[in-house]
Amino acid sequence: MTLRQPNILLIMADQMTPFMLEACGGTGARTEHMSALAARAATFTNAYTPSPICVPARSCFMTGLHTSTTGCYDNGDPFPGYLPTFAHYLANAGYETVLSGKMHFIGADQLHGFQRRLNTDIYPSGHLWSYPLPPEDDPDAKAFDFTPQYLAENIGPGWSKELQYDEETHFRAMEYLRHAPKRPWMLTVSFTNPHPPYKVPRRYWEIYEDADMPLPIYPDDMDDRYSAYDHAIRRWHGLHLRGDEIRDPENLRAMRRGFAALAHYVDDKIGELLGVLEEAGTRDDTLVIVTSDHGEMLGERGMIQKRSLHEWSARIPLFIDMPGAVPRRIDTPVSLIDLPATLIDIAQETSVRPLEGRSLLPAIHGAELAVIPVISEYHGEGIMRPSFMVRLGDWKYHYCHGTPPQLYNLAEDPGEWANRAGDPDCAEIESTLNQVITGGAFDLDRIASEVWDRLPMKAVVNAAMKANGTAWDYIPDPDATAGYLRE
Repeated sequence: MTLRQPNILLIMADQMTPFMLEACGGTGARTEHMSALAARAATFTNAYTPSPICVPARSCFMTGLHTSTTGCYDNGDPFPGYLPTFAHYLANAGYETVLSGKMHFIGADQLHGFQRRLNTDIYPSGHLWSYPLPPEDDPDAKAFDFTPQYLAENIGPGWSKELQYDEETHFRAMEYLRHAPKRPWMLTVSFTNPHPPYKVPRRYWEIYEDADMPLPIYPDDMDDRYSAYDHAIRRWHGLHLRGDEIRDPENLRAMRRGFAALAHYVDDKIGELLGVLEEAGTRDDTLVIVTSDHGEMLGERGMIQKRSLHEWSARIPLFIDMPGAVPRRIDTPVSLIDLPATLIDIAQETSVRPLEGRSLLPAIHGAELAVIPVISEYHGEGIMRPSFMVRLGDWKYHYCHGTPPQLYNLAEDPGEWANRAGDPDCAEIESTLNQVITGGAFDLDRIASEVWDRLPMKAVVNAAMKANGTAWDYIPDPDATAGYLRE
């Protein structure tokens, strides 16, 4: 029997690729609690981020719209406060809507429909993280040298601001769940781990001391197989200068050990949150969702970080445990933008603006899910041009404006090494997928101009806010005295 309005616990981890999670059939991170959740949930094995970078992905996750619709292209872009989010819709349906942890909202609206936040965000709320491309005429130029975060010498036991933040996020969420209201509630808990730096509490680091970490396999001609998009993102990450270090087995083992240990850390946090529901007797009255904003390359294809449209960066875990539903595995590709429609459907809210995602609730209850194009897009820092991925059935198409496309059959070629674009035998599917992008659904010229036109405007705002000493960072209620005995 389905509850009319179940409570909702939505848990998000940051930069957590499913390919190393035991709960997703991967090898690397032990995930006792996510695995237990998968045993009773709808598990979506081919879920994708709508954009492989934090701020745009979260704008889509909140609104159920593509990033080209929200206009949020990079980590320094806001999405408009007038766009309804699932938090707005659930509030209108009678839910108390609360956020603990990271959501990386940019701009003056730091709630976007949540009634309140239990802590501030870990990252700045201004337009600080919008950058142009490094100059082409400087072969040594890079935007950021992310490489040190992925070297064995900088990975291991220790403490970080990221861990401190997740401890606070977790404490506040546990506190909320122990005193949850009687009316329906929706709590979003968003951890920043296992995002690097890979500084790990010692006990988690030691668990993986002798673990067999699967390492990527590199073809001899890998450098010749990079697309124009791949080259641009590698340059943005500094890999045109230090890529050989990323491919070193010692560094690969260290980064994957660090990732696995931090994913294990997050998994234990998930177990504790679910344990509070068990203690309160509300576990069977609560819808539980576990997912991530995007993945992490972890040395696959000689690449790190996100921003890539390849599988380790674009795929995400997605578990939905609906009270009364039968556990099932769903292999049909889906998107993070499907979650708002699903939550709205569950809350039975009817006054909804058009969404670009679809409700997964029928599939959770056993209905067949139609195979439709699933889209991920990235236009911002490092590439600065319209770029898309389309997944349809077994086929995956990469489009980067003004450069040759890529086409892969993931059933035959899960590593995306054999580019079938231009193959006469694939002409029909290539044309179909190209039309998804170029057939008028997306204004490519607008995107191409906006990513550049906004940079000088944001620079003016950044300079003025610095001169004025102002910021939009969320300030939680500082009065903690009400939580303790005073009478």
